Amino acid sequence: MNLSRVPPLAASPALLTLSSTTLNSYQVVAPPNATQLKYAQNFFTAASPVLLFTAARFRSFPQSSHPEVAFIGRSNVGKSSLLNALFGRTSIKDAHVSKRPGRTRTMNGFGVTGGLVQGAAPKEGQREAAWKRFPRGGCVVVDMPGYGSGSREEWGEEAMKFLENRKQLRRTFVMIDAEHGLKATDVQLLSHLRRQGISHQIVLSKVDKLMYSGAKAPGPRKLSNSLLKLQDLCGSIRQGLDREVGDGRKAALDILCCSAERSVDDANRHRKLGVDEVRWAVLNACGLEYVRILDDDEGLQSDLQPPKVDFNPFSVPPPTQRSVASREHTT
Repeated sequence: MNLSRVPPLAASPALLTLSSTTLNSYQVVAPPNATQLKYAQNFFTAASPVLLFTAARFRSFPQSSHPEVAFIGRSNVGKSSLLNALFGRTSIKDAHVSKRPGRTRTMNGFGVTGGLVQGAAPKEGQREAAWKRFPRGGCVVVDMPGYGSGSREEWGEEAMKFLENRKQLRRTFVMIDAEHGLKATDVQLLSHLRRQGISHQIVLSKVDKLMYSGAKAPGPRKLSNSLLKLQDLCGSIRQGLDREVGDGRKAALDILCCSAERSVDDANRHRKLGVDEVRWAVLNACGLEYVRILDDDEGLQSDLQPPKVDFNPFSVPPPTQRSVASREHTT
């Protein structure tokens, strides 16, 4: 047998390892690097979030020059858990976010200062709204009521007024349970946002349910297979929304994947899976993502430059024969 004529064996594809690129699905912006993720983590955890306002109706929102993002999703999607992880606060009291599904009944604005100093507190006997003392260079995260089971139609009317008309709103993050996938109301909301040209982005929550079968971390091959399945899920979500909208265009969008419960690894138990990437996406949406490295050992410094409802997901009945969908990322 002439071994020189035997073709070489094909090399096995390299196993995927956990990173921003393999965990998330980026089509629009470049995946954040380690320095950017560290900056985002520092920005959100430098100080406790400030409850700036609570509004049951859109007309009650204060006038503001601060950039805002909104988080919305079905009841029990894990929105409150993610927001607590986003703010780096395990205490619900500190973060002012309820852990009980469906408890968010108003639109609540939380200020993230990035460690910037707030204005002086009012003198004794005087009252001043917290948002008036909020520093330029920060951003506002708006916690929206959940839609679906246990929600009320009037909450949806006011929520849609906010999403469609709030000038300060830079992006709406629509949360989807990765384990259960898109529901009819998710498809309707995402399609509506896309048709209206409202900047939005999907966040798949609870991805640890797909990646980890138990408390023990998966081995290299199982982790790689889980990441491949996650990429396939993101692809099917995009295709589904393209079919639903039916305008002949393919949506270019980034899909973020995260878990508020599972840590990145044993050495970084305080860092939850994919949460820093969500933080970075918020800063990117608000125009606060530019950083300058002063010294690798001494930390980071930011160059911050503050930069009619016809649809209601709370009340529209589920359509028939609808498939999985996703969203368009308009920045």
